[in-house]
Amino acid sequence: MITRMLAVYRSDGELCGFIRPHTEGWEALTVFGVVIEFLSSQSEAEVFVRDRALAALAERWLLDRPGHDEQIVCIQEASPDGVTVALDFYSMPGVPTLRIGRDQIDSGEVILRLP
Repeated sequence: MITRMLAVYRSDGELCGFIRPHTEGWEALTVFGVVIEFLSSQSEAEVFVRDRALAALAERWLLDRPGHDEQIVCIQEASPDGVTVALDFYSMPGVPTLRIGRDQIDSGEVILRLP
């Protein structure tokens, strides 16, 4: 069963990410729906997302997908519909990219996580 996510916005209206209840607390998620932290209360999860979720997009991420070795990637664009990553340690002109749809993330077909 997938629990509905609650959007978390900054005071200027920018979407920071989402939160959702978990069996033992709350999950803090990116704007593209990847869990980045588990917290004990809804208010702690909201604060975490507001303070840290957008900054997490600037970090290096690990990409795991069928038929490929785990790989370090950089996020180029993120939205509730999915994420585009540069398939390298740096996001520079000419580096191959990959668009990952939200459905691929939700199904577990593609896994993105912070190292």
